[in-house]
Amino acid sequence: MKSVLITMVFFHVFVLWQGYPLANLLFPWAESNLKPIYLGIVFLSGLIVGCTVYLAEQIRELKSERKEEKAETAAK
Repeated sequence: MKSVLITMVFFHVFVLWQGYPLANLLFPWAESNLKPIYLGIVFLSGLIVGCTVYLAEQIRELKSERKEEKAETAAK
């Protein structure tokens, strides 16, 4: 959960505080109604990291279960 919050804060700072003004300087003709899209990118970044952390934990649990099973079969 900690990594999800860190990622979302990082993307919020990067996209909205630094990226938004920079985009206005580089592309002054572009529309400025893109803030909801930027917030969606922030949300998606957190969702991706959250899912990755969850899958990594599941894989670790599977590995430890397999090691325990191998140790039990080797002990027999």
